[in-house]
Parts: sequence; structure tokens; C-alpha cells
Amino acid sequence: MHQKFQRHLSLLCLVGMMSAAHADSTISATSKHAYSANAGWINWRPDQPSTPNGINFGESFLSGQAYGANVGWIDFGDGTPSNGFSYQNNSATDYGVNHDGTGNLSGMAYGANVGWINFGWAPANSPDRPRVNLLTGVFSGFAYSVNLGWINLGSGSLITTAMRLVDTDGDGIDDAWERSHFPDLITATTTSDADKDGVSDRDEYRAGTSPISSTDYFKVASTSFSGGNTQATITFTSDPSRLYRIETSDNLVSWQNSSHGTFAADPGTTTTRTVTLTSGDKRFIRAVAVKPLP
Repeated sequence: MHQKFQRHLSLLCLVGMMSAAHADSTISATSKHAYSANAGWINWRPDQPSTPNGINFGESFLSGQAYGANVGWIDFGDGTPSNGFSYQNNSATDYGVNHDGTGNLSGMAYGANVGWINFGWAPANSPDRPRVNLLTGVFSGFAYSVNLGWINLGSGSLITTAMRLVDTDGDGIDDAWERSHFPDLITATTTSDADKDGVSDRDEYRAGTSPISSTDYFKVASTSFSGGNTQATITFTSDPSRLYRIETSDNLVSWQNSSHGTFAADPGTTTTRTVTLTSGDKRFIRAVAVKPLP
């Protein structure tokens, strides 16, 4: 019997819920240390003065304090950059460690006993650049301090279990992302569409696309079928700040993740994956954008 495949591709974007209070560190309770040969272990989730306390890894910047028995407290930023989305590191009050959304870290931390610690000393393509793997939450690379030397963030001893979302107006859009694209937290809402491309500003945020460019939105670029309609190859627009899944269904109700699982985007502006289709009269396929470390 001839099998008819309905090649329906829909797009779904997922987003994490609002994070807990600032004091709730995103750093793993067990993998929480960086290491310096000149300072020893530096705890990014110290149990003092209260529990839990420590560093928060956010979509646009880090905040909170780490602690080393030999160096005391190290401040990564207070979570309130002057422009709302990144520390400028140009004054005694507006400083801290930034995150570019794709895992790369930059900016400066400060310790009263050690001075400035540089997280942006290397280009993004350097293997030693401080960064976070958005699939696993594992830190890698080195920060540098004139007084401490190199601080190793790698070796699997430092992991963030989440990426903090701050959404004070409850519209499902991270405040820092919202402020980086709009003049305030009022312009973008759950249903607004600033660039009039048919995709809401909230869905643009969820997919990591620009809400002020009508040509930049999450979409399937091409599809092809092979092997007697037993395989489908899908190319869709993608961004390195998001993870993705390919899901299939035969009823548009129950969706199954493909064997690819959750994966990072390909280099460039599109990602391509081939999935094997099970037998049936119809098969729907969708690409799903996933917020990292939800």
C-alpha cells in the first residue's frame, strides 16, 4: 500500500521559567571550584555567609561573589549594569563578567585582596578563552590576574546547572535581552511584533532572532526526502545562543524527539539534520529551538 507522507514542518520555541532570587547560585553544589596555582581553590558557590551563595550565570552577564580561603571575596558584578544588559567595565561601580549569549565570557572580576581578574584577554576562537559549554554547563579556559596569574576554569571542576533568567515584568522575555533591543521593559510584550515579520517579540527572544529585523526569524529554509520517504533532511535557521531538537509526530499531539537529541547549532546561520521516519500514513516534522541550560 502506498504511504502518503504529509511533510508538515512547524516551529516551536521553548524557554525556561523565571529564575529564583539572586542568592540562589546557578553553580553546581559539587562542581564549584576554579583553581589558581598561586591562590589554591576558588569556590564559586561558597557556603558563607549564607547558603546558598555564589555566582549566577546569566544570559548576558554573571553576578555574585566567589570565595577563596587565600584570597577572600571576588566580585563578579552586582547584576545591575548601567545599560541593563552588559557591564561596561569603565568605572568603579559598573564592572563585572559578561556573557555574549553563546558561552564566551569577557569583562572583569574584582577582589579587594587580588585586584582585577580579566576574563576577556583572548579572542573568542582561542581554546583558552573563558567560556561555558551551553549543552553541558561545563566551564573551560583561563582567567588572568596580574597578582594571581592564571586561574583555571576547566578540568570539569566548575559547572553551572542553569542559565539565569530575570523577567521582572513576567512577559517571558529576559530583561537584559529586552533592554538590549528596546528602550524599556514595556515596549515588548507577549504579543508585540516590533519588526512586523509575523513573529512575536517573545518568540523572537525564544528563538534567539532579532525582534527589529523583519528578515531574521526562526524558519525552515529547505527540506528534502529520500529512501522512499524514509528519511527527511531539514535545514533551518539557527543561532549559536540556542540549542535545537528535531521532533516527529503522526498526529500533531504526541511528539517524539529524534535520535539527534538536543544539539548545538552548526557553524553559520543555518543547521541541517537528517532524520529517519517510521512507517505510517502521515508524518509531521518540526524543528524546535531550546533555551540552553533551562
